[in-house]
Amino acid sequence: MELIAVCDSKVNTAPDFPMGWWSLARSHELQVGEVKSVSALDRELVLYRTRSGAVRVHDAYCPHLGANLGINGRVVGESIQCPFHGWQFGGDGACELIPYCDDIPSRAKVTNWPATEINGEIYMWFHPTGGEPQWQVPKVEQLDDENWTAPRQVEFLVPTHVQDIAENSCDPEHFQYVHKQSETPPSSVTVEDDGAVHLRADMNASGMPGQLHATMFQPGLATVLTSYGPGAEMIVYNSAQPYSREETLLRWTLTVRKEIADLAGDQVMNGIIDGLQDDYPIWKNKVHRKQPIFCKGDETLVLFRKWVRKFYLPDSERGLQ
Repeated sequence: MELIAVCDSKVNTAPDFPMGWWSLARSHELQVGEVKSVSALDRELVLYRTRSGAVRVHDAYCPHLGANLGINGRVVGESIQCPFHGWQFGGDGACELIPYCDDIPSRAKVTNWPATEINGEIYMWFHPTGGEPQWQVPKVEQLDDENWTAPRQVEFLVPTHVQDIAENSCDPEHFQYVHKQSETPPSSVTVEDDGAVHLRADMNASGMPGQLHATMFQPGLATVLTSYGPGAEMIVYNSAQPYSREETLLRWTLTVRKEIADLAGDQVMNGIIDGLQDDYPIWKNKVHRKQPIFCKGDETLVLFRKWVRKFYLPDSERGLQ
């Protein structure tokens, strides 16, 4: 697995985190009975897989004396055991057992975050007031389709807010200047009945002309399907783990139709990976503009900014846990 890291500090003007599903790990990285310490959304979390194979995500720090459950914590059946005094917490985060006391305090619990596993990854649901999931992670059928190649995985550590990364998908104008396209590709950006943003554009990847269809389900969760002709396609699945408002880990999963695997599979996958690196100097040095000055040619960016509002609560309703 490839990991590209670019990190730097800058003035933090970015918003908080959008509600939604956030990737925490690849499924193969968490075995039955395994416990991991994970950083996401400016929080320390504990991620573990129970003896039945279920995945659980809680805030990391034990309410007793503050030990980190992700460091030397232990899976016991369907629960996580604190390494400090053996307190055990179940799937809902409530303490189920104190080895040396039968009376369990009612406030003995850790915040539980809904979790799901699909597309070969593990996700947590984040809502700033603890609300339940409002949608599900869509299944990407190509990732386990026998007509497509075994997925390739690559990760990028990007020094900017997850919203600014997502905004690129609605910014066809930047392809000419950042990605050195000869001109702005013909494109359209729409919000469709599925509630997602769809970008359709004519593209040229590594010398191969094609049609691109990007679907953004939420900031940090998207697919990009590029078609070069009948039976000649590539799909990139993009999921994000925001470490903080200034740093985001992108997990990409790429696969191509087997018909073009030997002919151009590596070429087109490497081309799109290299294209992301073009954005790094911009992301590394930019600040987030909450109220940017748009011009009449920025219609697609205005559309994105209106769409992305639904993933944030008004300040009056926010009560971060």
